[in-house]
Amino acid sequence: MYMKLNKMIQDIYTLNSDELNSVIDAVKLRRNQLHSFDAHSFKIGDRVSFQGRHGSTETGTVEKVKIKYVLVRTNLGTRWNVPGSHLTKIQSKEAVNA
Repeated sequence: MYMKLNKMIQDIYTLNSDELNSVIDAVKLRRNQLHSFDAHSFKIGDRVSFQGRHGSTETGTVEKVKIKYVLVRTNLGTRWNVPGSHLTKIQSKEAVNA
């Protein structure tokens, strides 16, 4: 895969403006698809963690799953609108012990 990626990067340098814009549009579309997929892997009530501002680790509960973002209420009561790709599901103790 690394060689394939290097080839793609080399090929980008040979593109004209219109071709480059087409590649950019394709990358944006794929990124949107991935964000949507990541957000929908969570459901209301899931316990999650994420890196907040200034690098602090926040934990909370999913309140709402949007198109690309997940609304999380932290243990301190604040609400965060977090991209699904930035969340990590916390395993419950029962699931770990099972």
